[in-house]
Amino acid sequence: MKAPPYEVFKYLRENDPVYWQEEHNGPGYWALTRYEDIKRVELDSETFSNEPTVLISDTGIAGDDTHKHLIFSDAPHHTEHRQMLSKEIGLARVRNAKDGMERLVDSIIDLVIETGKADLVKDLSMKMASFAIADLMGLDRIESLEMFHAAEVLTRNISVTEGIGLEALTTMFKHASQAWAERSVQPRNDTLSRIAHSVIMGIPVDEFQFQLDYQLLVSAGSDTSRNVLSTGMLTLFNHPEARQALLDEPTLMPKALEEILRYTPPIIAMRRTTTMVTEIGGKKIGKGQKVVMYYGAANRDPEVFENPDVFDIRRKVNPHMTFGAGRHHCLGAHLARLELTTMFTKMLQRMPDMELAGAPQWPELGEPPMVGGPASVPVRFTPASRVADAEVAPIFA
Repeated sequence: MKAPPYEVFKYLRENDPVYWQEEHNGPGYWALTRYEDIKRVELDSETFSNEPTVLISDTGIAGDDTHKHLIFSDAPHHTEHRQMLSKEIGLARVRNAKDGMERLVDSIIDLVIETGKADLVKDLSMKMASFAIADLMGLDRIESLEMFHAAEVLTRNISVTEGIGLEALTTMFKHASQAWAERSVQPRNDTLSRIAHSVIMGIPVDEFQFQLDYQLLVSAGSDTSRNVLSTGMLTLFNHPEARQALLDEPTLMPKALEEILRYTPPIIAMRRTTTMVTEIGGKKIGKGQKVVMYYGAANRDPEVFENPDVFDIRRKVNPHMTFGAGRHHCLGAHLARLELTTMFTKMLQRMPDMELAGAPQWPELGEPPMVGGPASVPVRFTPASRVADAEVAPIFA
């Protein structure tokens, strides 16, 4: 899938914004396409639960009564669990990594800058996202590339009981088990060690909980940033006037990034499950029913955004829903903004004439898809010189 079906979103938003969608292998769900309704669901976590899963499919359930995936959990477990992880990925730590992020991004660009060609996904955005999260967790950067590929497969919403899905799940499990075996016995000064020796709701973290947190950090911390950078550059290729404005006025980048996030959200949809009978948009929603929020639809709601289908890097009012809202607002939003602002800025500075050198390739996604982005984008540009040291130290203290 190359892009969310914005025309379908528009039709539903105007004609049936709380739409009942039948499922091939499930009970069906309510599809929300209006900003007001989606924000309400995000903010009302008492009525709309993240448990048992935020995936549309009922097969994507992780954890049990005492071991919980952060995103698939509610208060009070979610509250205490998030507080623990916030110390590792919060604003203070991200701010301290700003200079290191610039050096890391320069070193990644250096790997291809002299050749005049690259794959935007595999050579640039993938390494940016993967290396940054590896440094955050305390992992080897090269090792992280194997896990990144596994995470990218797992977010396609495909079967994990066979084929490449099972292979990816096995890869993730193997690396997490090795990290647990090392950190649980001999802790280091890194995020994984601190997780391994944490206590959540009075229960010491064991290997099961460690596995869930490991997969969360690798998947949420790498795949979405990769997709925003890749689809964002494709958007700039299609809007040369916006790209030229950023070349002429680099200080526009923070505002431009928010527009890229609005215009091409990496997460297509996320689910909640009702804890009681409720009503949305005049429709009665039964207890235990699935409610699915389509962020691309919310981000183009004309009730909130002026000229919502126009890509405007100077947009003044931009309360996009790409990072969610409320207590489940994306924990990695600060890191994502630092990564993306740095990488977009550096690529425009150092490869100002980058252009497509072939057709982008898109992966096969499960049904319904949850996360979207290209698998390969060949590009070319005028070769230039390296600027960074050969080795860049880990950027997180």
